[in-house]
Amino acid sequence: MADSVSSNTSLSWLIDPLESTRDAAEQAYRFAGDRRAWLVPLILGLALLTISALGGWQNPDDFFFAYLAGWSFLLTTALGGLLFLIFHHLTRASWSVVVNRLNETLIWAFPLLFVLGLPLLFGMHDLYHWTHAELYDPSSSHYDEILAGKRAYLNFPFWCVRMVVYFLAWTIVSYRLYTFSVRQDVDPDASIPAKLRSTSAWGLPLTAVTLAFASYDILMSLDPHWFSTIFGVYFFAGGILSAVATITLLALLLQNLGGQLQNTITREHYQDLGKYMFGFVVFWAYIAFSQYMLYWYGGIPEETVWFQHRLQGGWGWHSAFLLAFHFVVPFLILLPRATKRSHIIMSVMSVWVLVMHWFDMHWVVLPVLRDSAGIHWLDVTCWLGLAGIFGGLLMYRLGRHSMVPQKHPYLSESLHFENA
Repeated sequence: MADSVSSNTSLSWLIDPLESTRDAAEQAYRFAGDRRAWLVPLILGLALLTISALGGWQNPDDFFFAYLAGWSFLLTTALGGLLFLIFHHLTRASWSVVVNRLNETLIWAFPLLFVLGLPLLFGMHDLYHWTHAELYDPSSSHYDEILAGKRAYLNFPFWCVRMVVYFLAWTIVSYRLYTFSVRQDVDPDASIPAKLRSTSAWGLPLTAVTLAFASYDILMSLDPHWFSTIFGVYFFAGGILSAVATITLLALLLQNLGGQLQNTITREHYQDLGKYMFGFVVFWAYIAFSQYMLYWYGGIPEETVWFQHRLQGGWGWHSAFLLAFHFVVPFLILLPRATKRSHIIMSVMSVWVLVMHWFDMHWVVLPVLRDSAGIHWLDVTCWLGLAGIFGGLLMYRLGRHSMVPQKHPYLSESLHFENA
């Protein structure tokens, strides 16, 4: 019975909607059948973070900067997934319905990310130069007139308030999208799709504005003298690329290792996911180049200093590596149609894109601390530790409900989707 559920899921949905709900629920149960499976990445993540904390006891700067890079990787991925889902609800996209639940599980993580971000409060003095009180004392030799002019915005209490507002906004939007979708599994209320679109309509500007300000507060203020009006878009571009890679990798793992979603997510869907990966690889490169080109052309010292730090002391090689392996290589590999329909290539490219997104966050964060380029072991253990906790709890959440939205009006279209 369990094997037949795996192989005939799509047909059962088309023949008997009630039976389809039972089949999908059985799939979800089978995924969570070993109730301890999600504990494996969770425990590994906790162990790696414990090792990182012990290793960073003597080097708190290295620990907090590495932690910020890893946490930013997860936060941008969740925000990218939220916007990806919003776009598809607003455009009434049908092809993506079968992967929506994977995305909804991803965006459920904002309360978790808020908790995981709390340790950064203990490293504020190490991370953010603008938290140093002597910078605002006119009698001090460290007095900074530029930062003194930004004190009304860059101060610790207001920064904390903004973080709470951002996470509250993201949690409300994601919670509504998730709960309406799950409710639709058992309640064929015709008004639910309209509620999803309505939430997406006001959730889009709210998420976009808070995302932009969060990018300034979390990452751009690491170098408080520097500013960029396009940085929020850069933050978004990398995040949505990472989110699409996460959804693709999760679907492939469920199919190839867990035996789930067979004949449900097909090569046609992977081709479209590959198109999104390809498109946002190009978009990320376009935004990155646009930011660099404008500052290079202007040649104003306080604007170019951010790039100067990333082109000296060996960081130039990191910049070149980012250009080659975050843009050129994935561009060439994802360009042909055949590669986007290959499970093996899409698996490799999903992992590739995720690693390069972390490398991008590392490139943004670590030059603020280190004059010489390099990857410290804490950079890797903090990232993988946080990713393990995130992944373990994502697996737990995924086993709580059907892995495909049930009774969605576009479900049949999504199951029969074919690229032209």
